[in-house]
Amino acid sequence: MAGVRIKRALISVHDKTNVERLGRGLTRLGVEILSTGGTARLLTDAGVDVTLVEQATGAPEMLDGRVKTLHPVIHAAILADRQNPAHVQQLADHGIEPIDLVVCNLYPFESVVAQPDCSFEDAIENIDIGGPAMVRAAAKNHRSVLIVCTSHDYPLLLDHLERNDCVIDADDPIRLTLAHHAFNLVWLYNRAISRYLFGELLRKRGAIEPPEVESADDVLPPELDIFLARKQKLRYGENPHQAGGLYLSGAPVAGTIANARQIGGMGMSFINYLDAHAALELVRDLGQLGCPSAAVIVKHASPCGAAVGDDPVEAYRRAYLSDPVAAMGGILAINTPVDVRLAEAVVDSYANWGKAAGAGGFLLHVWVAPAFDDQAVKLITERKAWGKDVRLLAVGPIAADFEQTHLDVKPLGQAVLVQTVDAQPISGESWQVVTRREPTDAEMVDLRFAWLVCKHVKSNAIVIAKGQALAGAGAGQTSRVMSCRIAAELAGERVKGAVAASDAYFPFPDGPAALAKAGVTAIVQPGGSKGDQATIDFCNEHDVAMVFTGTRHFLH
Repeated sequence: MAGVRIKRALISVHDKTNVERLGRGLTRLGVEILSTGGTARLLTDAGVDVTLVEQATGAPEMLDGRVKTLHPVIHAAILADRQNPAHVQQLADHGIEPIDLVVCNLYPFESVVAQPDCSFEDAIENIDIGGPAMVRAAAKNHRSVLIVCTSHDYPLLLDHLERNDCVIDADDPIRLTLAHHAFNLVWLYNRAISRYLFGELLRKRGAIEPPEVESADDVLPPELDIFLARKQKLRYGENPHQAGGLYLSGAPVAGTIANARQIGGMGMSFINYLDAHAALELVRDLGQLGCPSAAVIVKHASPCGAAVGDDPVEAYRRAYLSDPVAAMGGILAINTPVDVRLAEAVVDSYANWGKAAGAGGFLLHVWVAPAFDDQAVKLITERKAWGKDVRLLAVGPIAADFEQTHLDVKPLGQAVLVQTVDAQPISGESWQVVTRREPTDAEMVDLRFAWLVCKHVKSNAIVIAKGQALAGAGAGQTSRVMSCRIAAELAGERVKGAVAASDAYFPFPDGPAALAKAGVTAIVQPGGSKGDQATIDFCNEHDVAMVFTGTRHFLH
């Protein structure tokens, strides 16, 4: 097929990154430029000759800019097939000059609705209409019209035009490549709008946090598309023989691991990401307790240390002392910025608070925090024993009331399981004391802490806590009694007078019996077993307070 000379371009972009450089490059190649609004002003200020779209159409921008390029003169110029003589003749009959290149990107819908103060009206105004129409039109007619919708492709475009004297063959692969980028952009854009509107529909129904899900139709969309864009390659997956990568389902959200700014260290590994996410989600949940500081240490996706307190150093100290053996080589998440005082305390954990028998130097592979000050970064990264092995992830504010996506997707071979996220806040209003003895005020504070931590421990999960610090956790056991025994063994002497949480009900009294024998004085659990009464009777006989939450927190 014959080539098409690029003589006339339409540039209308919201993201104006490098658009002046593009405009000057096209002008140098003799390409006439049409443009709109702010893009035209920017190009003119940069010394680029521009013809306004309204001059070409004879119609002004209308409706606060909602109508700019939606005009037959523009869309006929884009959609005419240059290999079709009838199309070419119709353009001539109506005095329409073809457009050979469209440069267009869209209103930033995703970033706008991600802002916590975004109103529904703001969201609607950021639904682009003219942009997607032009992008689709040019991509449909890509054998006659080049479509560029990201500034990353500007150098590729200019280089290709220069090397080919602005004549691009109809079957040149660059045309299909750019058309693919364009349709992908529009699809993702429409997908983001659809997701937002479905979320608004749920809010209007009051179904985001239903007290009880009556039907999947109430909160789950009838169709679910999952598009993942690779953000980065990883060295490998869970094991060296597995390939791995980090993929995003949309724009990164502030306060998440995917949006973190990494300071220092080698690239994050597959397991680093899993552990860092687990640590961040638990430290975020601990913010519900109202304490100024919370610290969590995670190993193999399970918390081995967790505590809250009035001071970040104290919160970290108590989290570290939950299990100094497991803390070595773990992942730390803390909900306050890291200053040099906290950094010194952490790197000198062994010197400050003792170490596990036979251990050498202390190391945490990943730190997750809202921010790190310069002195803290210098102290951590220049520590000889740490060097390139430590990665600092600045995620921004870690809000306890963070509103994440309401769907949780788990792979199942060539299928996926979908559920709403386990985001139920801890209120205590539905908690019911079922034993004769009520928990003391101190026990109730610890029960709330243990219940939050238990939510983040693999089932069957048992958590023992004391003084709002993790003392021991039994995770991932096929026997709930074995989880009780493991948690008690890890807690050691701290189990005396401690409390315990179970993520699901006890079917028999054997679990509470193991905990009471070790020294636990109060237990929180969902309740709901046919054997509840036997468990309550046991606790009454042994002066153990027990609370039912009515909520289960399985984590598989």
